[in-house]
Amino acid sequence: MKFSITRVRPPAMFNLFNDQVIVCNCGGTMDIDGKKLAASCGKTASCDVATSLCRTETDRLAAAMTATRDNGVNLIVACTQETATFDSLAEEHGCAAPATVNIREMAGWSDQSAKALPKMAALMQQAGDSQRPGRSLSLVSHGRCLIYADAGRPNGGSSAALELGSRLNGSLGVTVMIANANDSLEATTDCGLVTTGSIQSASGHFTHFDLIINKFAESAPHSRDHLMFGSTMDGVETSCDILIDLTGDTPLFTGWEKRDGYLRAQADDSVALAKIEREAMQLIGEFEKPIYVNFDESICAHSRNKIGGCSRCLDVCPAGAITSLGDHVNIDPAICGGCGLCGAVCPSGAVQTAYPPADQLLAGAAQLLTYYQDAGGKNASLLLHDDSYGQEVIAMMARYGRGLPSHVLPVAIHAIGRAGHDLMVGAIALGYQQVFVLLNPNKTVENEPLAAQRELAETMLKGVGMHTDNQLVLLDDVDPDMIAEKLYDRVGKSAGKPAPFGPLGTPRGYTRLAMRGLAAANKVKDAVIELPAGAPYGRVEIDTENCTICLSCVSACPAGALQDNPDAPQLLFREDACLQCGICAATCPEKVITLVPQFNLSDSAMAAELVIEDTPFPCTQCGKPFGSSKSIEKVISRLSGHSMFQQSARTDMLKMCEDCRVEAMFAQNDKTMDVGERRKPRTTDDYLN
Repeated sequence: MKFSITRVRPPAMFNLFNDQVIVCNCGGTMDIDGKKLAASCGKTASCDVATSLCRTETDRLAAAMTATRDNGVNLIVACTQETATFDSLAEEHGCAAPATVNIREMAGWSDQSAKALPKMAALMQQAGDSQRPGRSLSLVSHGRCLIYADAGRPNGGSSAALELGSRLNGSLGVTVMIANANDSLEATTDCGLVTTGSIQSASGHFTHFDLIINKFAESAPHSRDHLMFGSTMDGVETSCDILIDLTGDTPLFTGWEKRDGYLRAQADDSVALAKIEREAMQLIGEFEKPIYVNFDESICAHSRNKIGGCSRCLDVCPAGAITSLGDHVNIDPAICGGCGLCGAVCPSGAVQTAYPPADQLLAGAAQLLTYYQDAGGKNASLLLHDDSYGQEVIAMMARYGRGLPSHVLPVAIHAIGRAGHDLMVGAIALGYQQVFVLLNPNKTVENEPLAAQRELAETMLKGVGMHTDNQLVLLDDVDPDMIAEKLYDRVGKSAGKPAPFGPLGTPRGYTRLAMRGLAAANKVKDAVIELPAGAPYGRVEIDTENCTICLSCVSACPAGALQDNPDAPQLLFREDACLQCGICAATCPEKVITLVPQFNLSDSAMAAELVIEDTPFPCTQCGKPFGSSKSIEKVISRLSGHSMFQQSARTDMLKMCEDCRVEAMFAQNDKTMDVGERRKPRTTDDYLN
């Protein structure tokens, strides 16, 4: 199945020190010392090392399952390949399915397998750590399937659509719709409802695709040797649960690969059609789709007062799941494919990865490093990979190549797009020597933002004396052997001291914590690090000579970086809150604000500093302060040349508070809007006479 909607088992919660652990050396292909492995894991008793738990030693596994069930503890099996066998065996004996951990492809099958004991121990211990369960979205599919083809294209798939419809009909509620239908289409009655029409627009998601169709008509029941259709209609609205596109034309959705329930293939590709048939047959019933991101609209910096600001998430989303909705964006969880790019680029933390949470992901990497070092491992590197393409590449390297080096600790994430600068900087601060990010070379659109994230991370690490060559490496090679060579050959050593920390909270928060820790550990003197344009950290430069303290920027700032003083005409700025969204610069009527991307390590960045202040302007009538002197003087200066303010009395009203100004307007004999007697309309008689 190409997409991620599954009936997911809840994550297991184990404590390795109280659980029974069974390790399999997979037919003797790995040399594992159970006693040393157990000691590295902090256990006193030896780990049971089996040879064939999935075949000849199933009775041994069954006995372990029963024993752990009776003792109220959990079982961990160091094998992931035979998970289905283990689950079946557990069901047969009325036991809970065991947790599994992969030490074979990740450590044992390697040119450096003799040095892999610390990594095996780390992976085993991490398998016992508990994980916070994520939220999910319930989707119900009734099996309404639309197969779309185009008889007007050379390979438009009309025959393939009818054939596929006949195979799916009965299991699904099938409608075959063929654009540009002609007399060459043979009549059929075994593929569901046959129609003609052209999809004008498509929106929505799996279980609820909304379509608008032009030139729509149903096939006539009296069609004899070829399909006949009635009169056509435009603007017909309909919906379906599953949409299969065989037209070979432009995809109906942006980033269609991530649009769950939208299946697409070339009509002459029999393998792809067979795969679509298998996938479509499974898409009926109730499904749980993970909610990949959490969104807090209150701190979204997309827009204020119809003035555009940050659009980073909109720019990088490949699935079209994010749309502008006034002052903030909207993320449709049913469309979201979980690429993670939005969470990686969001400057405010309004969008945060929830599958898993970013802080949980980094905390897991920190714990894995701790386990590795406690087991005697040194010079660890982190390999971030996704749980689909990345797993396949690692498996191929293990089976047919050199495998992973013993010092490279793999961490799987749902989508590699979440490997932003915060994870890279955080991993180096925790003590990893290098960070490798395994990219899918077929997803160039998703990989492009990560290059900018690496550049930002490198600049930040240089500023705290931690950057070296080959420290942050994006692996985009197609050949697994080339990837393995880079993992073995691109050895990077840290230029300074790490600063381990507890990665909790928002990405912005723990990134600042990591940076300040690295600066302190390496005794960095320069507090300010210049960053590339577009970075989500920085300050604003304000031309204080021309600023009138109108405070328009304060009301527009979505992050509270620009602040006012309710007791005095002052403009304050807090740098660590600034998102560099640019709304303040666009809002400023005087155009005196400039963005300066930088990272300030000093304590002053976390406190509000005074940018400019002015004396209060008192009302000339009652003496009540009602504005700053600069703002009132600026207004008077601009209006002095206006025809309505040629009289001094009217100019004097600008120096009054709102209450006194109203009284003065009614006290004046002349009327501000008095335009004299209206001219009489001219008639035809006026012209004739």
